[in-house]
Parts: sequence; C-alpha cells; structure tokens
Amino acid sequence: MSASEGYLVVGKYRVHYATWGERGGGIVILHSMGMDAFSMEEMCESLSGEYRMLALTILGHGDSTVPAGQVTLPEHAELLRACYKQLGYEPCVLIGHSIGGRMGMILAAEHPGEVKGLILVDIAPPDPVSRPWSQQAPESFKEEAEAAAYLRQRYPGFAAEYVESRLRHGFMRMPDGTLKPKPTGSPTMTSYYTDLWPYVERIRVPTKLITGSESPLVTPEKRERMTKLIPGLEVTTVKGASHMVPQDKPAELEGEVRAFLQRLKW
Repeated sequence: MSASEGYLVVGKYRVHYATWGERGGGIVILHSMGMDAFSMEEMCESLSGEYRMLALTILGHGDSTVPAGQVTLPEHAELLRACYKQLGYEPCVLIGHSIGGRMGMILAAEHPGEVKGLILVDIAPPDPVSRPWSQQAPESFKEEAEAAAYLRQRYPGFAAEYVESRLRHGFMRMPDGTLKPKPTGSPTMTSYYTDLWPYVERIRVPTKLITGSESPLVTPEKRERMTKLIPGLEVTTVKGASHMVPQDKPAELEGEVRAFLQRLKW
C-alpha cells in the first residue's frame, strides 16, 4: 500500500506526514536525525493491513518547516503530539528512533493515557556534552548515481531498499537536473541535550528498547539504569545493526515490533 501524504499546521510550523492503512490500532513513528516520514517505509507498508500507521517528519527535516530559532525538545514533542491528535491517532503506540525516541520518552511520561506502548530504537538519555554537528551533506549531486554513492558511503549498513527510499524521498530534482538534498536537521533547530532521566523515571507504559549490536550509543550502564527505572522494560538487540537499525535491518526490526504489538494486544 502506497502512502498518503499531507501537511498539518501547528502555530507557525508546517509538519509533513505520511499515513498507511485505514483500520486497526494507531501507530505513530518519530524518525531519527537525517531521515523523514519515510524512515520506516517498508515496515509501514507491511503493517498497513493490520494497523493505521502515521509517520511525522520532525522540524528541520524533509518537507517540514525549518525553524528560524531554537525549539526545545519538550516543545518539539508537544508539537508532534498536536499533529497526531489532529489526525485521530490517540491513543497510539509510539515508535521513536534516536531523537524521535527521546521525544517519545517525553510523551510517554507526560501523557500516559494517550500512549498505549512505547518502542525506543537505539536511544537512551544523552550525556550532557556538546557534540559536533554531523548531518551536513553536499549541496547538490549531478546525477542519481552520485547521490546513491554518497548514501552508501554515509550509511554503509543500509539495506538496498532504504538507499532507494532515500533517493525517492530525500532529494529535490532541480530545474538543471541536479539533485539537491532536502533538509536533514540543523545544529540550532532543537535542544540536542535535555535531561531525560526525570522523564524516564515516570514512564509506566509498556516499553521495549531495541538496540543495534554495532551501536555504542546505548551503553550497558544506561541500559541497566533504564531497566531499573521502567517497570517491565523489554530489551532486545538486533545483530549486525548500527545505530540506524530501521534502515540496516528492516525485517528484523519489523519482527521485534510485531512481537511487541502482539503482546500488547494492540
């Protein structure tokens, strides 16, 4: 099933979204830095016969508004909440990858009546340190093959279908025939560091943490602390996956998501 796309206006921001499926429980996907609403496209298509899938493009990415100033992580989370509520995805199961997972932590803590389950993909509360911005891409590519080579170099673990997905959705074709990357975030668009442990302490909804075996992001110490704080937290590791679990190992991710949804009886 192909996606239906649209835009929502919340305050001064326009948020791009994509949906798949017309029946079943609502599932909301919040992607990582550098991606957009099509970050889990394969899984959304696969699940669309059983669930209503909604993926939101966070600010500063893809076809959503690029903010002129800083938007804090809690503000950003509430903005996306307003979006899924407008579209009738309340209650929902939230799936958040990386920064999308950080916003998922906030939403699950603040609005437990709306969030029936939470899946965090390779993410834990960050350390209070500044990190160099690493999302810059070349301004343009002469042809599709050049853009594809760039994607394979930048994301060496990506399955072939996600290289193709990024080529379809992550670029604009310019009048001169070149490909220009769509926005993939900004170092000033959001507060990268927010102390999320106070939110994690309040999460009481069923939660699953999926990590990539090749990713150093969720340290053993953080995993242990999250396990102690979130009652019944389920932790699984996808072998061979980097931080980009959804794009590296899409079939394995879908299997983990399906198992969680079945246990949740969603």
